[in-house]
Amino acid sequence: MAGGMILMGIFSFFLSVPAAMALHGVAQTVSNGSRIWLHRKHIRWNVLIPYSVGSFLILLLFIITALVPQKGVIFILIGSFPFIALLVPRHINLDMERKSVAFVCGLVVTTAQMLAGASGPILDVFYVSSKLTRYEILGTKAITQTLGHVIKLGYYAFFLTLSIDLPGWIFPAVIVGAIMGNWIGKQIIEKINDELFKRIGRYTLMLIGVVYLGKGVLELMPLT
Repeated sequence: MAGGMILMGIFSFFLSVPAAMALHGVAQTVSNGSRIWLHRKHIRWNVLIPYSVGSFLILLLFIITALVPQKGVIFILIGSFPFIALLVPRHINLDMERKSVAFVCGLVVTTAQMLAGASGPILDVFYVSSKLTRYEILGTKAITQTLGHVIKLGYYAFFLTLSIDLPGWIFPAVIVGAIMGNWIGKQIIEKINDELFKRIGRYTLMLIGVVYLGKGVLELMPLT
């Protein structure tokens, strides 16, 4: 969702790629983990196994290649995700409750997480054709996103130990912030309907996307 994109961008402004990925992984694991608890009664658990298979295949690929993206690439990717999501034809039946779709989702979304840190707009594409309520979407996305961020955290934590040390206080600060953000978000969601929930999320992501695309282009431009 928008919060994950914003946070990844902020971390990427100030930290190395491995450090930003690892810290974002901590924040999003806690954030999505707490969302699992908040919406536990609405989770569709049947998607987890096929999604997990796709996710671990991507992890294996990254371990083999030891790939770490450039900062500019991260900003370009997270900035383009909201617009890529709009280009997906609506007639394609991307219903997350279908096992084959959940498997493909695991491949695509985990790749996005490993390369860009965030993947909310891409994951949203797989719920376009579903009949899930906003609570079912939030709960089911939380369980799959938590898995993806745990995978990302495990992968980049290795590179983090080789590149930069973060102050110890930053981890509990990020954890507390993630939990508080979830609680505030839950209060807002309870006051709006499904249609408004999806519309607000779409326009917010597009605005953030434009900002990050500009930052990505600047990062990749050669210095003169």
